[in-house]
Amino acid sequence: RIKSQSAAFMRGLSAVVEPDWLRMLSPEELQMIISGSSKPIDVADLRANTVYGGGYSDEDPTVVAFWRVLSTLGNGDLELLLRFVTSCSRPPLLGFRDLQPKFCVQRTSHPAEEADTRLPTASTCMNLLKLPSYTNERDLEERLLYALRSGAGFELS
Repeated sequence: RIKSQSAAFMRGLSAVVEPDWLRMLSPEELQMIISGSSKPIDVADLRANTVYGGGYSDEDPTVVAFWRVLSTLGNGDLELLLRFVTSCSRPPLLGFRDLQPKFCVQRTSHPAEEADTRLPTASTCMNLLKLPSYTNERDLEERLLYALRSGAGFELS
């Protein structure tokens, strides 16, 4: 049933990677190279390799609250965050320093009075989390988890 699709995939992959090289890898090793590490997500590594936009910095109160919230999440929710922002739930094989483009947290342009009612959104092609300037950590956590757990994609933009 999937013979033609598999053949097309192999033709495309062979155009990029020498087939003899692929034969040196076990299926698990190939999956890790393609899909990333199956290790738990290291929030400290993610933070150390995050860039900011829209006026945010690592010291901004919303960003500080964001990292505090992330430090309390289980790996399942962290995987949802990665999927939400990057479209892949696994961290890069060699750590977030190798994520291209870099994970970015950007302030949205919503007026301050609207920020607490807005959901975070993302641009997966740029690994960009668009985070409103929440005035309190509870709202940030509620809105972030709602966005991550909803299973929605572009319709939240």
